[in-house]
Parts: sequence; structure tokens; C-alpha cells
Amino acid sequence: MKKKRPIIRLLVFILPALIQFSSFAQGVIKAEDGARIVSQAGSYWVLDNGAFTLTSPSSAYPVTMANLTIANTSVNTSLTIGPLNYLTVSGTLTNSAGNTGLVVNSNATGAGSLINGTASVQATVNRYITGISRAWHLLSSPVAAQAISGTFTPDPATSYDFFAWYEPTGEWVNFKNTTDPTTWNTANGNNNFTAGKGYLVEYTGAGLTKQFAGNLNAGAVSPALTKTGSVTYAGYNFAGNPYPSAIDWKAATGWTRSSLVVNGGGYSMWILNDAVGQYGTCNSASFSTEPNNGVTRYIPVGQGFMVLAASAGTLGMADGIRIHADQAYLKSTDEIANILRINVAGNANTYSDEIVIEFGHPTADGGAGKMFSFYETAPSLYTVKPDGNYSIDFRGEPGAVTIPLSFKAGADGNYALTASQLESFTSSTAITLEDLKAAKMQNLMQNPSYTFSSAKTDDAARFLLHFGGAFSVNDKEKEQPVSIYGSGNSVNIANKSGVALKGEAIVYNMIGQQVTQRRLDENPLTKISLNGSTGYYFVKVITNENTYSGKVFINQK
Repeated sequence: MKKKRPIIRLLVFILPALIQFSSFAQGVIKAEDGARIVSQAGSYWVLDNGAFTLTSPSSAYPVTMANLTIANTSVNTSLTIGPLNYLTVSGTLTNSAGNTGLVVNSNATGAGSLINGTASVQATVNRYITGISRAWHLLSSPVAAQAISGTFTPDPATSYDFFAWYEPTGEWVNFKNTTDPTTWNTANGNNNFTAGKGYLVEYTGAGLTKQFAGNLNAGAVSPALTKTGSVTYAGYNFAGNPYPSAIDWKAATGWTRSSLVVNGGGYSMWILNDAVGQYGTCNSASFSTEPNNGVTRYIPVGQGFMVLAASAGTLGMADGIRIHADQAYLKSTDEIANILRINVAGNANTYSDEIVIEFGHPTADGGAGKMFSFYETAPSLYTVKPDGNYSIDFRGEPGAVTIPLSFKAGADGNYALTASQLESFTSSTAITLEDLKAAKMQNLMQNPSYTFSSAKTDDAARFLLHFGGAFSVNDKEKEQPVSIYGSGNSVNIANKSGVALKGEAIVYNMIGQQVTQRRLDENPLTKISLNGSTGYYFVKVITNENTYSGKVFINQK
């Protein structure tokens, strides 16, 4: 019986100072059956006989080699980088053993990682994809000219699909579409993955592994960006991580993003997290390492992501953005204080959403815009500013401020808003959630979870977040019988008892000028449409019994 060749592991668990293999003397590490590693001047490490598996301590202490050669010999020679193991080749990487000679693996815990500067190195990168039955994923290829065939090809028997995003028409184009405008060839040009471009794919089953085989991308990669003014999603382009390592959206060097929209002093990207049914996002100027919905600043191997272009051009990527990072295919600690995170989840399904409010930015402008899920039953949570809706909301120094918080129920049911990272605020800070529909207020510092029921048909402009002591809950606020809130371009005045209100309402802008005055309708709810600009307004309600006031946000869009 033929004796099996043993796998020899490169075990690296010593101090970081000893990991620089280029300092080793020339010599040979040899096993009894002939497997061996040769240390040579000029090449340093040469694998010329045997199957080797590399093990490293962590992403912070990767195996580092000056040069590495995997030789093409008469016997099988290979190097495998296992999941959560990391290799940096700072000089020349040569693989003469073909695609099977260098393998980067991944599983449910995370991916192996390779950083090198040598272009067109043959390798195989296996990408484990988590998910449930018929889950959507955003993919990109770490190798050049990877064919969309084999395990990537859409299967008519199971009806799952493979799509490219085509910005000029604002649509997802199916790989199987060869006749109807826009065709696959129009959207993608050929049947290969384009380096630096992302794709949307639906796979049936969990724990799938997709194999990318070919020449590794390295160095500069610059996918094209388009901006078509007449389409609904003008400027949205689908990019992808082109390397066999993670990339850092907040890297100081290596990105060329001059064609992207600047928002809050940074650039935003979005990644679909199928597990929660939402896009997570990161703004490069964000204080948070893990912004929202499970998406981090680190874009994993094989991951596609969406960006927003201000003009036609390219998205420049270079080796400076590459990083060894410990994460699965999609936790970390936020970098500074005064960050509030609010999650919403319901009993109708397993989907959820999350917003982040960051205080301490140089300006109170911008953040990362809300990208709505294509899952119709997923709940959506977002803050509202005059220029749009936000998943990550940048604010100035902490102080008295009211932030409109909108919610859309994807399905009728009971929901819970849960605030976290409250410890980043001082104990004297009052953070109050106001439910305009239910006419309730809750101090989140005392009770961070608020439960409510909602229907798909409910008005999205339901909540206000009040920061500052002036908005703390007291008995008088709880007992106020009149609810005053904004919805789109209307002021709504409701009597909680359901009895018709009698009196008048006066609306003022933020500088105290009267905008309108009208008699209250003879029913429990009065709606007053405004033609002014988007922003906050003060409302005074005068009845025979009392005078009530409130502040509302009006969105004229």
C-alpha cells in the first residue's frame, strides 16, 4: 500500500521579532519522505517538495517572508493558508506549481489572508459563504478573469440568479438575460468577473464554498464609475474587494475616491447583510469601527460593496488599503465616546435594522445615507435631516438637540427599539425617546428598550430623539392630552382622548415668524399642510381649556 505524504505545518507562535524569516541562515528543513523547505540567499524560502500548511498567531502577527517561491517539481508542492491565518510576502512571491500550488481557505469562522505585491501569481482562493435557504450575497473576485461558470453559474433547476448592477439604467441585470434590454453583455461586457466590481448572487443552502482560481490581483485596481443624471439611482455603483486579503475603508493611503460623493467629510459604502435583511454602511469619517448592521470598516475577501459617485470616473484601489483582519464574511470597539446605537427588531420575522448617532464631529452635517433593503418585509429605521435620510448621523458636540427618527414596519407586528452604548454619555445626559403616534415618552438612560406595535401603513415619521436635560420626562409631559407631530409636509394635531378639538393652532418658524394660523377641525385629528422649507417649526395649540406647544420637523421632499 502506498504511503501517504504527511502535511508539514509552518507553525509560527514565537515572538514577533523572530517572525521575519529573511534573517534566517541558508539551510534545508527536510522530512523523512523527502518533503522539504529550502532557505536560500536571494529567495529565502523555497518550497520544492511537499504539501505545507501555514499557521500564524493572529492578524496582528502574520507570518512575514521577504521572498517566497513555490517550485514546480515532479511531485506535488503546495502551500495552504488556512482560515484565520495570515501571510505577508514583502518581496517577490513566485508560484510555479499552478493554481493548486497556493491555496487560501475560509470557513464559518473567517478567511485566510495573503498580502503580497507581486502581480499575476497563480492561486486558488476558496470563499465560504454563510446564509440560509435562498440567501442573497454580494461577491467580488480576488483573481483576474474568473469565469462566471461552474459553481458560479445560475442553475435553472433551483432558479437562483446572478446579477450585475447597471447604473445607466438603475437596474440589476440577470446573467441569463441575452435578449431583453439591458442584456448581460451590455451590463458586464463578458462572462467573467471584472476586477474591483461587485455582483449580486442568490444561492440555495447554507455553508457554501465558492472557488476562485487564477492569477491573483495585486497593485492598482481601478473599476469604472458612472453617473447618469436621469435614473432613480444615479451615481450608485457596485464595487468589490479585488484582493486575497481584507481592505480597510478608512485606510489613510491607497484609496483614490475623488469621484465619490463627500458626505460629512468622508465617503460612504454599503454592504448587504442578508442575515438581518438590511444594508450596513460605513463612512470613512466615522468614529465607529463597526458602524451598523454588522458591517465594519474592513471589507472581507470576496466581498462586494456599493458606493455613490458624484461624477463619472474610477474608484482607485492600491496595496495600501490591504490589511489582515479577523472577521467573517461580512467585532470591534468604537474608537471614541458619545456614540448612540439604536436597533429595531420585531416578532414578524428575523430581520432588524440599526442606526448610529455620532456626536463630536467638526460639523453637524452628513453621515452615511440610508439605503433601503429590497426585502419588503424588513423593518427600516433612519434619522431625518434636511438633505435626506441617514443610517449613520454625524452631529456636533453633545447638547440640547431633537433628532427626527423614522420607522417603517416591513410587516405588521410588535417591535422593540433598543438603545446601546449609553455608557458613552455622562450620567447627567437625558436621552428621551418620544413616540408621536402613541403620545408616549421614555427616558432611554433609565430604560433603554421601548416596545410598540406598528403596521405597514403607519406614517414613518413616528419618533423624536431628545438630547439634553430640557427634554427629560416628567408627569406634566406624560399627561399632556394633545399630541403634536410632523409627517412629511404636514403638522398633525391629535386629541389623545379621541374627542374633537376646539380652538386654533399657530405655526412659527425657527426665528419666531408666524407661518400660518387656522381653526382646528371638528374631529380628533387636524392636519395643516405647510409650503415652507424643510426644517423645524414650533406649534402652539390654544383651546378653551389650555395652551399646548410642540416642535415638529417638516420635510418638503
